[in-house]
Amino acid sequence: MVALPQNVMALLNDRAASKILGTRTAKNDVHIINVGGAGAVDPETIFIGEIFMKASSENLTLAKKEQTRASLLVSRGPESYEVRCSVKDHVTSGPMFDQMKTTFAQMKFDLKGLWLLKPEEIWNESPTWDAGRKIA
Repeated sequence: MVALPQNVMALLNDRAASKILGTRTAKNDVHIINVGGAGAVDPETIFIGEIFMKASSENLTLAKKEQTRASLLVSRGPESYEVRCSVKDHVTSGPMFDQMKTTFAQMKFDLKGLWLLKPEEIWNESPTWDAGRKIA
């Protein structure tokens, strides 16, 4: 099991950081979206808030069923990491969902669900000499 390093976890929880989710469609095409509501619950769990995610939700459902991965690229300034993840769960009720729904409502968004992802690999994608190096 891979745990998020502290610096990657901090970047995931930085609201100003850009987060790009890449998934695979049923036709094996790549689908990429910008996600505003994403972060790390703990070193082994990433959340993505489902607000407008029709195609991405279908793709994450497929990834969970087929046990394939999605990728989340998180960047701010020159710091950038790709986190390749498996799908843990899709939550639409319970304490975590209720807490996140309140947080999203404060930002004027109606949270429909939470996708919980498990980090499997972490790659440095910063524009440095370490670009493309697996770090976890």
